Amino acid sequence: MTRPNLVFPVIATTWCLLLLQAGSSSPPPQTAPAPALPPSNPCIARERDALLDLKAGLQDPSNYLASWQGDNCCDEWEGVVCSKRNGHVATLTLEYAGIGGKISPSLLALRHLKSMSLAGNDFGGEPIPELFGELKSMRHLTLGDANFSGLVPPHLGNLSRLIDLDLTSYKGPGLYSTNLAWLSRLANLQHLYLGGVNLSTAFDWAHSLNMLPSLQHLSLRNCGLRNAIPPPLHMNLTSLEVIDLSGNPFHSPVAVEKLFWPFWDFPRLETIYLESCGLQGILPEYMGNSTSLVNLGLNFNDLTGLPTTFKRLSNLKFLYLAQNNISGDIEKLLDKLPDNGLYVLELYGNNLEGSLPAQKGRLGSLYNLRISDNKISGDIPLWIGELTNLTSLELDSNNFHGVITQFHLANLASLKILGLSHNTLAIVADHNWVPPFKLMIAGLKSCGLGPKFPGWLRSQDTITMMDISNTSIADSIPDWFWTTFSNTRYFVLSGNQISGVLPAMMNEKMVAEVMDFSNNLLEGQLQKVPENLTYLDLSKNNLSGPLPLDFGAPFLESLILFENSLSGKIPQSFCQLKYLEFVDLSANLLQGPFPNCLNISQAGNTSRADLLGVHQNIIMLNLNDNNLSGMFPLFLQKCQNLIFLDLAFNRFSGSLPAWIDELSALALFTLTKMKELQYLDLAYNSFSGAIPWSLVNLTAMSHRPADNDSLSYIVYYGWSLSTSNVRVIMLANLGPYNFEESGPDFSHITSATNESLLVVTKGQQLEFRSGIIYMVNIDLSCNNLTGHIPEDISMLTALKNLNLSWNHLSGVIPTNIGALQSIESLDLSHNELFGQIPTSLSAPASLSHLNLSYNNLSGQIPYGNQLRTLDDQASIYIGNPGLCGPPLSRNCSESSKLLPDAVDEDKSLSDGVFLYLGMGIGWVVGLWVVLCTFLFMQRWRIICFLVSDRLYDRIRASFTKQSGRN
Repeated sequence: MTRPNLVFPVIATTWCLLLLQAGSSSPPPQTAPAPALPPSNPCIARERDALLDLKAGLQDPSNYLASWQGDNCCDEWEGVVCSKRNGHVATLTLEYAGIGGKISPSLLALRHLKSMSLAGNDFGGEPIPELFGELKSMRHLTLGDANFSGLVPPHLGNLSRLIDLDLTSYKGPGLYSTNLAWLSRLANLQHLYLGGVNLSTAFDWAHSLNMLPSLQHLSLRNCGLRNAIPPPLHMNLTSLEVIDLSGNPFHSPVAVEKLFWPFWDFPRLETIYLESCGLQGILPEYMGNSTSLVNLGLNFNDLTGLPTTFKRLSNLKFLYLAQNNISGDIEKLLDKLPDNGLYVLELYGNNLEGSLPAQKGRLGSLYNLRISDNKISGDIPLWIGELTNLTSLELDSNNFHGVITQFHLANLASLKILGLSHNTLAIVADHNWVPPFKLMIAGLKSCGLGPKFPGWLRSQDTITMMDISNTSIADSIPDWFWTTFSNTRYFVLSGNQISGVLPAMMNEKMVAEVMDFSNNLLEGQLQKVPENLTYLDLSKNNLSGPLPLDFGAPFLESLILFENSLSGKIPQSFCQLKYLEFVDLSANLLQGPFPNCLNISQAGNTSRADLLGVHQNIIMLNLNDNNLSGMFPLFLQKCQNLIFLDLAFNRFSGSLPAWIDELSALALFTLTKMKELQYLDLAYNSFSGAIPWSLVNLTAMSHRPADNDSLSYIVYYGWSLSTSNVRVIMLANLGPYNFEESGPDFSHITSATNESLLVVTKGQQLEFRSGIIYMVNIDLSCNNLTGHIPEDISMLTALKNLNLSWNHLSGVIPTNIGALQSIESLDLSHNELFGQIPTSLSAPASLSHLNLSYNNLSGQIPYGNQLRTLDDQASIYIGNPGLCGPPLSRNCSESSKLLPDAVDEDKSLSDGVFLYLGMGIGWVVGLWVVLCTFLFMQRWRIICFLVSDRLYDRIRASFTKQSGRN
């Protein structure tokens, strides 16, 4: 039945009403309102119900599907598009909406659905529903990064009309397929994206793809493909334009030959990405036949050169050969490039040598030139300034030398990235010169910019990342600096002689996230820092005064302030920096107790909630060489990630570490909670009590250096901005091409080492400038520790330096101390240890320093090859009069006359103590027995006196008689 046309009657009625109103003064009669017009494409009831059932099964925390309700047209619902011709639901787009849950089978009611996208959602690892394979009208199916997992259903092969299929899987457990034969039924497929899908056992992948004659774009990135492409009988991929096989482990010396041989015959192929595929050797000669190539990405392989036929690639515009093993002369390599003029050339991270050519040649069209991290030398040629399209110039980490003047840069109006770090270059420009460009990234480390602060930087108010460290600037910070760079996120100005004070306006007007002004001449007081700051390094300056009461940066992760003259107490605001990982306040004048960050109430109780979030992330804490006092910092009981702890050369006191027994609400602090601890230095304090037995549970000290790189997290906590290591997305207009190009990205900023680490080891204070990640250290020297050395300390098999000297430790040396296989320096001197030296001490082959002097050790010194190699052997044992044997002059036979020969000296000493104690007690008891007998027994007393008198008379008579004879 034909629907009646209501448009004409409504129009006629309206005109009649208007005419009646115009011809009469009386009000018009009340008429019923005209009926509402039905929508042009009303929603089909069964499809509306299907969508509502679908919504009911989905989880929608962001309320993205709020419009899916009522009887209004489905076309008005979010993400739903209906056909204008027949009203059926044709498109369902629910992308990046945070949707999850279950897919209702009612979806099958959408029999006319042609396009569906669920990309970027989170279905919690659910498998892809097999029912998707029954949507026979589907042409575009996008499920990328929606956190589906499990087997890719072969039922998708039933979608014979499919043009686009995106199953990209980088979330959650991920998808996998063991057989891609189902793809061969998708004859109309033009775009296939399977990035991240595990195809490691799908050995038929190449033949299955060869059955797709319409395929134009193919992405199998990071799919675990291992076998090279086998040669099919006939190549059907004649429509292929883009292929991306990056991130697959094609490890074989001839893999480059096997992978490349099919590509040359693809007449329409424009883009090849084979990055990180383990390709080796020289690119094959037949690559020169791929004359349609525009974009060739071969970064991160082990390629060694280009073929002579490379010049034939007349359409090539983008060439990525970074991080390979290409060597030889840079000029000869450039001669192999096609003459048409590249837009992007990436050669960073190779072994290229020689100098840049005298003429720009075929490089005149470049937009990006990235040749960092090679061995290229010579001057920077003037033709660099003729590359007027250049947006990125990255020459870092080479052997360039000479001078760059403003004439090199005067015509580079489009320049956004300038990377010249780690060369021997000087940049000379007039102080008032205003460059034509506006930089976003300036990596100028180790270039000569000084001694005056470069005035041309004043106009660069668009810089977001800047490294001008070690640039010989010896000047005060100009007033315009803080305004010009108020939007700069990364500052590195270390290693200069920059003077001045930090302004008070930093917190309000700057957005900096990283500030490294270390090793300069900055003075004054540390001000409130920018709110967004995560990394602050002001070490090795002349800052003075107290730390700010409010740091102003709640997300601060690294606070590096060593070697200044900061004084006063560490403020309570330190406890509010809950994201701190690296703290170095050493070599200052700080005093007083460490702030209590556990919010202990007046009743002395601390709830579990008070303990949560208190510096749980701290990896390194260095308070060495201050004047801090008080008890061991209480908050350390929550620092389970702590690796490096240095409290040496302070005035801390109290027990170590049992100092909170009276706080019944707190868990007993033990070093067991710091299992990652690898460097512990508490020397030169006043800690007392016994060494905690839990020390042996420091598992980070129980792994060999090859397996234990914990300190690698903390040794390198400086920032160095080098464009050879970075990637950022930049938009560039490249003539006929608009593209997104990779440039420096400071999310991968490399770290520069802290200059040194002072460690008391091998009898002296040594400064370590390299290999610090292997320094596994315990230094408890110069305290008031008592008790025994824990027997199980030998479990710390990775320990390299153990210093317990200058304490009051007693007992015997643990018998299995030789199990410290990595020990290099052992100092137990100036204690009260007794007993014999364990024979196991001769076992550690790495032992190079031993000091047992000034104890009460006795017995024969162990004999062992390693002990015989130690220097100044006699001084090792000095102050132990009971020791005998080589290298001492006293032999053990002489020593046995003075001291009883006992296997267990500890037992002999104990026996002697009991002997003298028994004699004393016996004498006292015997005396009292005699006195009490005489006191209470009168008869015995009389008899004793008579016997005594008679004995006296006899002795006297005998003496008188003998005298008379003489």
